[in-house]
Amino acid sequence: MKAQFVIAITLMIFVNFSSCKQEKEIAETNRIIEEATMVKTVKVANFSDSGIIKTMGIVLSDNEARPSFKTGGVIHKTYVEEGSYVKKGQLLAILILDEIDAQVKQAEEGLKKAERDYNRVKNLFADSVATLEQFQNVSTALEVSKKSVDIARFNKNFSEVRAPITGRIVKQIMKSGEITAPGNPVYVIMGVGKSDWRIKVGLVDAEWANVSFGDKAEIVLEAYPGKKFEGYVYDKASLGGNGGGTFDVEISFRNQPASLAAGLTADVTIISSKKDKFITIPIEALIRTNGTEAEIFTISDGKAKRVNIRIAKILGDKVAISSGMEGINEVITTGAIYLEDGEMVKN
Repeated sequence: MKAQFVIAITLMIFVNFSSCKQEKEIAETNRIIEEATMVKTVKVANFSDSGIIKTMGIVLSDNEARPSFKTGGVIHKTYVEEGSYVKKGQLLAILILDEIDAQVKQAEEGLKKAERDYNRVKNLFADSVATLEQFQNVSTALEVSKKSVDIARFNKNFSEVRAPITGRIVKQIMKSGEITAPGNPVYVIMGVGKSDWRIKVGLVDAEWANVSFGDKAEIVLEAYPGKKFEGYVYDKASLGGNGGGTFDVEISFRNQPASLAAGLTADVTIISSKKDKFITIPIEALIRTNGTEAEIFTISDGKAKRVNIRIAKILGDKVAISSGMEGINEVITTGAIYLEDGEMVKN
């Protein structure tokens, strides 16, 4: 009887202790919940890409030439100035030929002497007066003299600069009286033919990946308001390097205005042949971004969890995400900018 009484008392003490412990745990949980930061979350959404990419670009000429002299010397005369239009093969500049003419004359006289020596030793060799070595030496000297003449005449023929393309002189680098070295450009010529014009646009990585050669493009030039021109994707850069986190894509015209100039701005709509699917989140969910990468917060076990994502494109007040959202169903919007990773939150 006494033993049963002791057991009953022990159970009552244990129950009371457990009850007190649970009450403390509940109170602590309630305190944590009350102290948790209030946030607002939004469910992620699915987005099917229409394949339309809108961007801006600059009109450029894809054909540029920098003609130069093949030999060095003093420039005698330049025949065209900046802004002039030139035709392929047109004479642009020549060197002072006095020194070059002297080199040609010297080489030709050396050839004449080599021919005389060759003929004389050849006859002596036939009479067994000259040795085989002497005959071989004059034969070699004759061949060397012939090559010297060829080189001198080549230099004279290339002591002028002619336009390699039809276009406009956009820059004159060297002028009459200046000394030039072989290969130094004298002019910069920009091609102005119909096939020379391109529009260069910059696309983020996901847009670049969705663009294929030959994709259609609609072009609206600010210089020709209200008019649309057809184009297509002509080239894609294989290396990003303009410092803006974008990749260059060149658009070529299918039909174009009668007059174009480098530097004109254009609104370009590319109709991609690829149709991708993305997850979208509100743009206010982004807490840090550089345009292509960003950080967001989601909730995991009642705590804020920082997640790194990659941006595919901006869709008004939403952002299409290319990677980083695996297994995430909601993101924090209101209050996200003030959170720390691991902070208790409630919504």
